[in-house]
Amino acid sequence: MLQLPDLIAPTTVVAVRDVVAMARRSGEPLRIAGAGTWHHAGAPVVAPRTLSLQLLSGITEYVPGDLTITALAGTSLAELSQATAAHGQWLGLDPAGDPLGTIGATIATASSGPLAHAFGTPRDLVLGLEAVTGYGDVVRPGGRVVKNVAGFDLVRLYTGSWGTLGPITQVTLRLRALPIHDVTLAIAVDDMAHLAALLPALRANTIALMACEFIDGAAATRIGLGTGSDTILLRLGGNDRFVRGQQSLLANLASCVPSYPAVWSALAALDHDAPAVVRLSGAVSELPARLARLRTALDASGADVSIHGCIARGIARVIAHDVDDATRAILQASGPDEQRIAERLPVEWWHSEPNAFDGGLAGRIRDAFDPDRLCNRRVATHA
Repeated sequence: MLQLPDLIAPTTVVAVRDVVAMARRSGEPLRIAGAGTWHHAGAPVVAPRTLSLQLLSGITEYVPGDLTITALAGTSLAELSQATAAHGQWLGLDPAGDPLGTIGATIATASSGPLAHAFGTPRDLVLGLEAVTGYGDVVRPGGRVVKNVAGFDLVRLYTGSWGTLGPITQVTLRLRALPIHDVTLAIAVDDMAHLAALLPALRANTIALMACEFIDGAAATRIGLGTGSDTILLRLGGNDRFVRGQQSLLANLASCVPSYPAVWSALAALDHDAPAVVRLSGAVSELPARLARLRTALDASGADVSIHGCIARGIARVIAHDVDDATRAILQASGPDEQRIAERLPVEWWHSEPNAFDGGLAGRIRDAFDPDRLCNRRVATHA
């Protein structure tokens, strides 16, 4: 029987297929990874060997006129940014983490950032992909055009599957034109009542914004934003006339001051080395109340946390820079009207977390693609 090394880094899709096929014959599970810049995200994986897609890298097709690009899974976000910028285009994905992270991992984890306000999540930007199932078969759902899906949408199934359906080896993505001007503004927020008062106007006027993000005082301090008070960050993009018009419109709502563009990169790196990151989402109108409840509980516990989130999507992302039992009780709870997603937790916390990929419809889908649970088999968790 062939023995796989502890770290396998194939350079071709055929080699990836062969590794998965050998793992199936041996019955030994694989940990699917990209560049390893976000290894502590998601539930811990039980596997003796890691299948790294980092060396399966490079842009295989780029058609600027079609605003589409196809790249192997190990291609870094930085490489995609450099290649598309040369043609006045960009991907419109700004997930948390390192720009050296791979596009395959970004799609597998469905990671997005503030730009999701305007451009949507990875599920909105992926037109097609190539992957290897747990059977060792290569599948290629989707393609280079926007409307080509007939029947079950496998592209959306693989996006956000965290490698549990098999490794993604290649993706085709929708691009956007780079704005002529890219302007960042900041609005100081006095308290949650102030945010609640601003919310209706922001919701009515943010359709033209590229990002609209709430940043609490702790997060603002960490990313070097002004006085460290609660802030709403706004990102505008377009030609000179459009941006000026939007600035005038926003000036009627509140006092807006320019902010440094690199603040978005600083925000993406805010969770670096944080032991716990949790997202809470729900009704947009309830976001101020959700933030107020969180902060009251976290302040009482003395937790060292930062909070930011997309105003238009009703998301509060809580980053704990240190954890204890009191912080755990808060981060592992959610209200009846909230959806909670754990991005990163201490290992021992995961045993009480539900496994979204083993039961119900998700489990049956996994059975169809990886019945032996070879790919990213997770530690036993609370069902």
